[in-house]
Amino acid sequence: MSITPQEISDKAFSRTFRGYNQEEVDLFLDKIYFELEEMIRYKDETELYIKKLEECLSYYTNDIPKRTVTSEQEPEAINDSIFY
Repeated sequence: MSITPQEISDKAFSRTFRGYNQEEVDLFLDKIYFELEEMIRYKDETELYIKKLEECLSYYTNDIPKRTVTSEQEPEAINDSIFY
């Protein structure tokens, strides 16, 4: 990721005459900081959940025998070979 929540928190802006309202900028940056932290946490949790699902799927699919179906087989035989 190109920007981190800490970088948002640490960002300082110079003051100029008739510049932006410092309090509004700080409140907006705080909001962005917390939203970005939440998105990163959600992404990490989702990646972990997907990994667990893949492991569960692997557990079940490893028990399925590999079947090869040739085009020479009858349609009924193809259907039967899938289940037996």
